[in-house]
Amino acid sequence: MDEKREVRKWMKNNEQENKSLPILTSFADKHAYCEQVKMANFTQSMRLEGYDISVPSKIKNTRERNVLRLQLIRYYQQENTEKV
Repeated sequence: MDEKREVRKWMKNNEQENKSLPILTSFADKHAYCEQVKMANFTQSMRLEGYDISVPSKIKNTRERNVLRLQLIRYYQQENTEKV
C-alpha cells in the first residue's frame, strides 16, 4: 500500500517538474537553455568539490562583449604571458 502511494507521489512530482520546463521552439532557445543548464551543473560540481565560485553576469550588449573579446585576444597573444 505504501509502495503504491510512494509511486504516485513520485509520478505527481515528476509531472510538476515537466510542466515547469520552458517550451523550446527555436534553436536559439534550445542553445540558451542548454548553456544555462551547463553553467548550473558546473556551479554545483564546483560547490561539491569545495570551491565557491560566482557565475559572471551576462554581458548586456554586443559592444561590451566585443571589447572584452578583443582584450582577451590581445592578452593571450602576448609572448611572455603565462597562460592559465
